[in-house]
Amino acid sequence: MLVLLATSSFAGVLINEVVYNLSGADDGLEWIELCNNGTEAVALDGYTIRSGGASFATSFTLSAAGSIAPGEYVVVGFGSTTWPGAFNGNLENGGSVADGVQLVDAVGTVLDTLLYDGAAGGLLDDLGRAEPSAIGVGEGESLGRFNGTSDCVDTDDTSVDFVEYETPTPAAANGDPSTDTGDTGGTPVDCSAAADIRLNELLSNPSGSDDGLEWVELYNRGAADVDVSGWVLRTATQATGGSSDSLPDGTSIVAGGFLLVGAGGVGAITVNNGTGGDGVYLLCDDVILDSVVYGADNSDGLVDDWGIPATSIADVPGENETLGRREDGVDTDQSGDDWGISTLPTPGAANDVPPKPPDPQCRPEGSDGLRLNEVLNDPTEADATYEFVELYNAGDVAIQLEGFVLDAAKSTWKENAVLPAGAVIEPGEFYVIGGGDVENQDYSASGLDLGNGAGDAIRVTSCDGVLLDTVLYAGGEMEDGLVGDGGATDVVDKVSAGSSIGRFPDGEDSDQHTDWIAYASPSPGEGNADPGAEDSGTDTSGPGDDPVDPGCGPDPDSPDGAGCATGGLPLHGLEVGAVLLVLARRRRL
Repeated sequence: MLVLLATSSFAGVLINEVVYNLSGADDGLEWIELCNNGTEAVALDGYTIRSGGASFATSFTLSAAGSIAPGEYVVVGFGSTTWPGAFNGNLENGGSVADGVQLVDAVGTVLDTLLYDGAAGGLLDDLGRAEPSAIGVGEGESLGRFNGTSDCVDTDDTSVDFVEYETPTPAAANGDPSTDTGDTGGTPVDCSAAADIRLNELLSNPSGSDDGLEWVELYNRGAADVDVSGWVLRTATQATGGSSDSLPDGTSIVAGGFLLVGAGGVGAITVNNGTGGDGVYLLCDDVILDSVVYGADNSDGLVDDWGIPATSIADVPGENETLGRREDGVDTDQSGDDWGISTLPTPGAANDVPPKPPDPQCRPEGSDGLRLNEVLNDPTEADATYEFVELYNAGDVAIQLEGFVLDAAKSTWKENAVLPAGAVIEPGEFYVIGGGDVENQDYSASGLDLGNGAGDAIRVTSCDGVLLDTVLYAGGEMEDGLVGDGGATDVVDKVSAGSSIGRFPDGEDSDQHTDWIAYASPSPGEGNADPGAEDSGTDTSGPGDDPVDPGCGPDPDSPDGAGCATGGLPLHGLEVGAVLLVLARRRRL
């Protein structure tokens, strides 16, 4: 076994450089560089990094698909474009006994081990030895492989293989440590003014054809001119890959000035339109200096400045609109806060971007009186535009609905609507959330997506996250483990397409399915009719017009009557063929 491990370490993927002790806090900023000294590309999906002091434990998993080609260098951790993120628990910074990092393949074979900064301890190298270890390095420095002539060579003696570098070189070959320039044969890139240069504005969707008209603007917020020769702009639509363009030699930005890339400026660039989350990145020596991620969401997993999937997302600009910083050069690393849309592009000049709207106001007072009151989950016309959920205020004070959330579940909960600023429901009044074509709707929710299967559910929560009301519906058994408020699990009977379910009296809530009645004529924004009332002559339709799916009635053997049975079974004790419920539907005056 030891022979096999030793053999595997001579050719293939190796740990080539490590930064484990940053200047200041290490959290999220550590990285490990891998190299491939073999003759074939190696897929790294499922590989892990182990680290530790007393013992090794997994601290990073290379979960995204990716590979390393022969002679290639890739970074894991901070600044990585393929495997970004932080090492769990951080890499050890050395001490009286050796600390270490270890590369393990997808089947658990140890490929390479680096022990550093201490005497023999509890960690063992590739050959099962507790020593020798490499030296320790100072803050901001790296340990890198170099055998006197080249890097990415392994003798299984880390005390010989690894040396100290004052200037780390992520994703590049390690140079001669006696010069310590990181020079790999090209002109060194000067990143000393990295903190002064920021992405500032971009045009992703020009009018007409985009070809050659897209651009990105950089801004120098520092007090001195900055040479940005060799710096890289990368645009991406996915967490991996993307298009990279280096700024040409001789490119600089004056203090307080702007640089336009593309569309008549320096070079050319392709900027994506924001579908599923897109991003623009500024890099120097393969380290992310600045980023903006924009889109309706970030389903594609684009990373932020810290190399982790972005959670603060800027909006998508429309045709000939730009996305720009609200204040030139002001950067909090939160794209959704820092960036806004402008209808007046300003390439090469100060931005004209509106300030960020005020944060939503959460005023949950009185929300304990809010009820789900009527639901149409299966309209006879298009679900996307005719579904609706009606809310009712059963309390005695007005409820400010801004930030209240409507969720629906088919198997798991999914946000369907967040109610907007200015939304309010007075005592005894209704508020209708519809799909777009619903009569009397108060809010059009494009994300409304109500389930039609057995055991689906809807709930409403206040702006401060308190569950207010739930309905489980569509009959059958609750197979997905969903529960209502109060812990109820009984399910409202399934109704036929075009029929709604509603509470009577309005807002009546015992946390049981018996609160809900089938209505053949939905009435969004109006009071629910008394099922025992005589026909008033104003509404000839009612909930007795075959509201229950043919062949799907309640099962008398089910404790709550919610099961689905076939044949002419009674509907809650009434003969289906002998009863016609005629309900007058009244709008509240």
